[in-house]
Amino acid sequence: MPIKHTVDLLRLQGDALWAGGEFAAKLMTDPILDQMAPKGDGRTPVLTLPGFSGPEVSLRPLNRFLNKRGFVAESWGLGINRGPESMEYIATLGRLLGDRIKMMADENGKAVSLIGQSLGGVYARELARMFPEDIDRVITLGSPAHVKPGDHDLLNSGVGLAVRFFTGRPVEELLNEVELEELAIHQPPPGVPLVAIFSPFDGVVHQETAAIPDEYLGIDGESPRENIEIICSHIGMGVNPLVLLAIADRLLEDPETWVPFNARNYVPAPFKGLPKLFFPEPAALNQQAS
Repeated sequence: MPIKHTVDLLRLQGDALWAGGEFAAKLMTDPILDQMAPKGDGRTPVLTLPGFSGPEVSLRPLNRFLNKRGFVAESWGLGINRGPESMEYIATLGRLLGDRIKMMADENGKAVSLIGQSLGGVYARELARMFPEDIDRVITLGSPAHVKPGDHDLLNSGVGLAVRFFTGRPVEELLNEVELEELAIHQPPPGVPLVAIFSPFDGVVHQETAAIPDEYLGIDGESPRENIEIICSHIGMGVNPLVLLAIADRLLEDPETWVPFNARNYVPAPFKGLPKLFFPEPAALNQQAS
């Protein structure tokens, strides 16, 4: 077995173990999170999309957290995310979810926020391009956002094994056919904010590919684009208490007066320096944030 495959499998196992710890941390900090996290108005619809090979239950803790905090969160309803077999799948996804999105928006009187983990985040950006009037914002969790030729080498080899299991095809062949390089750089349309949450220790999608490229970052009052770097695993992003806090905060941020996420707002004065342990300074600061 090539050294890279061995290292990647160890990274994937480590990521999964870390995710287990994050789930335990969520259970222990639920009472604190309930007090700290901002609360929705009971009319803010959210649709969540799992990552590649992930079942819907993988984001159930996220949905439960949001519903408890006054949001109206639902899973995408399509079962396991088996990935696209071709570019035509994106259009199919629009047909499968378009009516659902419009119905959620009509029932709540508000546009729908999309939260996608990993590949689910790529889908979320594409759905925003298809239904801009019904999408309020997009939040991605460890999703490819900047893929250059050859960057599939930055993906964990375990992803390739999962791709072959679900599709029977090599990952390189599939990535070329679905044009991931193009999909990754697609931005939601004007008026739809995009937040990318990523980790420097992600065991599946490298942070270089998960962060919004510098040229797209900005807060212009119309289409905010924000990166949030958090110390966490890839698999456990949907249960990590700090990620959940950031998600709730960004769901309520007003696009017209958008201010970058600041974890210090939720920390008592004596502990203002504590967030630096888990929220590293971003590699590229938003030039309009100051």
